[in-house]
Amino acid sequence: MDELKPCPFCGSERVETRYLYFRPYIICEKCHAQIPCYNTYPKAKEAWNRRADNG
Repeated sequence: MDELKPCPFCGSERVETRYLYFRPYIICEKCHAQIPCYNTYPKAKEAWNRRADNG
């Protein structure tokens, strides 16, 4: 499985995937930054790993 990047806000490596009604979202365990729920894990991972320098 591909790795998630560290949190873009605090830099923590403690990020995990959670599910709400079978829809994944990713959250930082340190600062609680998170992305909204997506329909699939690959889309959630892509959104979390996106940074300003890679569009």
